[in-house]
Amino acid sequence: MKKNILSLSASVLLSLSVAVLGLSSCSDKIYQEINTDPAKAETMNPTLQLTYAELEIFGDMNYVDVHRLYVYAFTQQLMGCWNTTYYGGQQRVDDNEMSRPWNNLYAGAIRNLTDGLAHCNGNADMANIEAALRIFRVYVISLLTDYYGDVPDSEAGLAYLTGNSKPRYDTQEEIYHRFFTELKTAVEMFNPQAKSIDSDPLFRGDVGSWKRFANSLRMRFAMRLKNRLPELAQQEFVEALQAGALDKGENACVQHLNVSYSFGQESYKDFRGNALAKYFYGNDPANNPTYICQTFWDQLYNNNDPRTTRLCRFYIDDFMSLSEATGRIDMTDAVMATQAKYPSSKIIHKIGPGKFSWTDWPSYNAYSPLKERVAEVLTEHPTYNPKKNPRWLMPKLANNFLRSDNPGVIMTYAEVCFLKAEATLEGWIAEPAAALYYEGIEEAMKLLSDYYGCEVITQEEYETYVSQDAILFAEGDKDKCLEQINTQAWILHFHNPAECWANVRRSNYPALQEPTYKEVIDRGGIPVRLCYPLKEETYNIEEYEAARNRAEADYNWHAHVWWDVDPQ
Repeated sequence: MKKNILSLSASVLLSLSVAVLGLSSCSDKIYQEINTDPAKAETMNPTLQLTYAELEIFGDMNYVDVHRLYVYAFTQQLMGCWNTTYYGGQQRVDDNEMSRPWNNLYAGAIRNLTDGLAHCNGNADMANIEAALRIFRVYVISLLTDYYGDVPDSEAGLAYLTGNSKPRYDTQEEIYHRFFTELKTAVEMFNPQAKSIDSDPLFRGDVGSWKRFANSLRMRFAMRLKNRLPELAQQEFVEALQAGALDKGENACVQHLNVSYSFGQESYKDFRGNALAKYFYGNDPANNPTYICQTFWDQLYNNNDPRTTRLCRFYIDDFMSLSEATGRIDMTDAVMATQAKYPSSKIIHKIGPGKFSWTDWPSYNAYSPLKERVAEVLTEHPTYNPKKNPRWLMPKLANNFLRSDNPGVIMTYAEVCFLKAEATLEGWIAEPAAALYYEGIEEAMKLLSDYYGCEVITQEEYETYVSQDAILFAEGDKDKCLEQINTQAWILHFHNPAECWANVRRSNYPALQEPTYKEVIDRGGIPVRLCYPLKEETYNIEEYEAARNRAEADYNWHAHVWWDVDPQ
């Protein structure tokens, strides 16, 4: 076993591990392992390697930035800030930025999960840990293959074990078949007599939750293949559902901690905090906040969705703290009331696909009650000029989602409801699609208050929302129902950007507006994959070229991955 698999400094590893281990009971032996310098250790505790992988998905700043740079723009949920619009919104190819998932997940999570599995293999006492490692490895590979298509899987992470530094690129078809086999095998491995899973920020060692998570992943992957291999998709979905999926109130969310918003070098190594929330906060918050894309705003606002002002707010950020998400002046009530009072006036300024927040510079007009709210602000900040930087008239992501201790959402019960609703429409199962659709919406709404501290959405708000013609389930119209289900999944997956992009590509819902703004670089349509890192031409040229040749005729980010096909 090679040394220093975690690739973290001893001090950072110590702080990360102790914080996470505080979530569950630990033995003295584990504490001894934590306090062992990894540069001098011959082996790592596989449980800590699982912990590392779990925390990396939302804690690794080097990886999660791909969401801000590309994914949120491709799903048209965020737009306007420099990073989001410049790269994804204007569809600008950049090898360094597109390579983030590849460079960080293979070197981090996959390397540790593979090493942990090698350490567990054949040890009956480690059966529960090995099963969890296998499940989570499947999940991480699913991120990579859904980003890039054919990727290393069967030989990935073996360089430190076998010296194989040029792993085979498995086809996505092979990978998905392997997913089903691996997940079924892992579920069968769990053993109540084996050692428990300690330091688990995902499920706190709950074996039942791990099993249901594995089965739910099978359902997600089966639905991904609905248009490619419909018979296999149905078989796997039904079997996984019968085996038991995530239950009501049960969500696969990684627990993170409240740590500094620092963007210094150590922050990139410290996975304890939610790094995506740090990026939402921004390294220059007063000038680079997180703006909502017009597509997402219109879906919420035009349908009177009670999540609108839970997710989106209007802030004056001139006085925002440079170290934490405080000091923002909330103008939401005044902006919304003014727009309602003067519906023909452009009070709310929306940022369309491909545009920056300054593309269509807003103008401040002293409408009442906006004027009254500005007067209140001036009593506290008499030198403030509301006309100088009126971008507070643009919807931004609410403060609740800028917290470092926000969860890393991997899968939710709400998603399971939407998957089951779609399966009913396909005739795979006989459960009531409408009831599942409504339950999915309700659970998605609860997620905001249960996990992010948003104001609870009342039963009256929920019922008013779902009774609208546009939201009321269109019984008897399959295409409309599919659009409704997957549009609601799109809203739900705001907190899970990788899955959001995958499901939008798979379902083709909602129908997104292709950026046509004059500054858009690539006008070939919204990209449907990330391109392989160019360095693979040097380090693994044969596999790299073989994978490119298996893709569509013109390999670029408009070449669909294997499962991304139209219905048969």
